[in-house]
Amino acid sequence: MTVEEYIALDRSSEDRWEYVDGEAYAMAGGSTPHALVTGNLFYELRRALEGKNCVPFNQAQKIATVRTSAFHYPDASVVCPPFAKDARDENAFTSPVALFEVLSPTTADYDRGEKFEVHYRSIDTLREYVLVNPERRRVEYRRVLDAERFSSLFIVAGALRMEVLGIEIPLDRLWTDLDRVRAP
Repeated sequence: MTVEEYIALDRSSEDRWEYVDGEAYAMAGGSTPHALVTGNLFYELRRALEGKNCVPFNQAQKIATVRTSAFHYPDASVVCPPFAKDARDENAFTSPVALFEVLSPTTADYDRGEKFEVHYRSIDTLREYVLVNPERRRVEYRRVLDAERFSSLFIVAGALRMEVLGIEIPLDRLWTDLDRVRAP
């Protein structure tokens, strides 16, 4: 499938489609904990960035990786000026500063591996990548130092401190209501 065919498919469908290596992949529905933590994450990003220059987006915002000709829908993203969009798809930003993925058993390896190593790291503006694990209640924070290096930190208590964005999110807020929705 060409990029143009993918863009036409994604625009005409009620479903969200990602595009990697010439193939389109339908985005599957997530679990209840995934949906809750994703919502909590976006809410906390929105609160923390209120009145600042950067804008948070939820999982409905498409991100294009120009160098790899891929398109993804991260669980959340933050874009700061200038708000650059893909030349082929005006619905896809090419300039995120931070990307977030809420891990699920079926996507965790891809989110930690190829998605970050091949696609997301090819984005010049990307400075922070956050993987949220609702099952283990921990966050993996990756600070992108340059094209070759990044630092990684696992956080299980306290707050997620995002240096580039200048914000802090208490981890407990990511897990709000998680025990309630898991109860029988």
